Amino acid sequence: MLDKIEKRIIDFTRLTGLAERITMSHGTLYVTLHQPEQCDHFHKVIRTFFVDNISNDGGVNMYAVGDEFAFDFVPEDREAPVFSDEEYSGKEDMMPSDIDKGIWSEFAEEELMNNMPEDVDTMLDLMNDAKEGR
Repeated sequence: MLDKIEKRIIDFTRLTGLAERITMSHGTLYVTLHQPEQCDHFHKVIRTFFVDNISNDGGVNMYAVGDEFAFDFVPEDREAPVFSDEEYSGKEDMMPSDIDKGIWSEFAEEELMNNMPEDVDTMLDLMNDAKEGR
């Protein structure tokens, strides 16, 4: 049963002509698009096909994975509401501990060091001196 559904999804994806590479693994469709900027259009196309031809009470979630996109076929109540009129930022379902606090990188550190006020170095030196007992 699932193999037939997966085959229908893969065949439809090929027929769209929007994808250069198509794979299906554990019910998730992985697609490399000819034009990655068309990912939202492809998401809408594959969702319409899925709802109209496979599961009218289902939905499709899209994720960027490197240079390709992953499409999960989910029940309607588990679909991210990107096709509704309501405002949705994606953070509504997050736990407070999931809030993004930013990403630390060498570039961020370099920028911080380049723009650090002079009195910070003095304060750090005083703190180090105090620890060493000077």
